[in-house]
Amino acid sequence: MAHLERACGVNVMSQGTVGAVVLAAGLSTRLGWPKQLLPLGGHTVLEATVAAVLASRAEPVVLVVNRQVADALPALGRVAADSGGDRSRLSVIVNPHPEQGQSTSLRQGLRALLEGEPGIQGALVVLGDQPLLPPTLLDRIIQRFLEESPRPAAVRPVYRGRPGHPVLLARSLFPEVEELTGDQGARRLLERHRAAVVAVETDCVAVIQDLDTWSDYLTLCRQAGVQPAAGPWAPQAPGSEPGSGGSGTGMRYF
Repeated sequence: MAHLERACGVNVMSQGTVGAVVLAAGLSTRLGWPKQLLPLGGHTVLEATVAAVLASRAEPVVLVVNRQVADALPALGRVAADSGGDRSRLSVIVNPHPEQGQSTSLRQGLRALLEGEPGIQGALVVLGDQPLLPPTLLDRIIQRFLEESPRPAAVRPVYRGRPGHPVLLARSLFPEVEELTGDQGARRLLERHRAAVVAVETDCVAVIQDLDTWSDYLTLCRQAGVQPAAGPWAPQAPGSEPGSGGSGTGMRYF
């Protein structure tokens, strides 16, 4: 996966007790194909994202998927080995109602983290379409959280003044997450605690990028240094977009 990390270089930090939740249960209505399963350099977007998280210090890691994505999960063990990650650190849960919004996946993921590691101090919330995140950047975010005193409510990367993802949520916010609904709740939660949100500056543009359209996929392939793969997810006519006219908003959760 080294070719997927060339775009962003950062320093490795020491260890801490922070887990990760990878949110990959979205329905990709705008793209018209599960974006988590789009090919990227011999893997899928989701495989590359999970590999990056497993290569970081986050532990344990919970992956939340929908039923369609769950059918593609056997390859994750191979990806973990390729990335140097430990597959045993990863648990997978299926969100039976992804249409109710990403907040349902976040709640389930945090509950699973607490079940697996009751002493967890925070959770790094990674979106399942972030394959170019360097593990060292994830480690920087975690380290910043652990070093701050008092502990911040959240830590997030900022690229040229624009806040991005993933976002690390302190355990103190977990009860408030239980009250969230739909796709907008976490953004309001961060706004509510904005005085206690710490920024980590980065030159990694991946933290602000979306993967909602065919054009986004082409951009991602260029950045990863791989060729776009042909398949049923590709436009059927020049200039067309799969899923054009779909109900997706292309709107980030945080």
